[in-house]
Amino acid sequence: MEDVMSVVPNLHPDAGVQRVGDRMLAVGPDDTLHTFEDEGGEVSEVAERILELVDGRRTLGDIVAALCEEFEVEPEACREDTVAFVRLLVDKKVLVLGL
Repeated sequence: MEDVMSVVPNLHPDAGVQRVGDRMLAVGPDDTLHTFEDEGGEVSEVAERILELVDGRRTLGDIVAALCEEFEVEPEACREDTVAFVRLLVDKKVLVLGL
């Protein structure tokens, strides 16, 4: 997992992310609208924070470190969950890796 921690995620060139009111929304190249909720249907502050931290300069390791500072979370669980979430957003063409 260390290799993936050096990868830099960035917004897909044909996607958009914007805060509307109190919600973060993303639109992929296929015009699919994505919102970010937890299992209970509440806004996921962590998911939205990950999107805020994706700036084309920070590595996944940098993002995980920031999340560990801001939220009460075990580092290993944070790494696993962040990598899984970023991979999901790559699959949905909201993010790309290494550009």
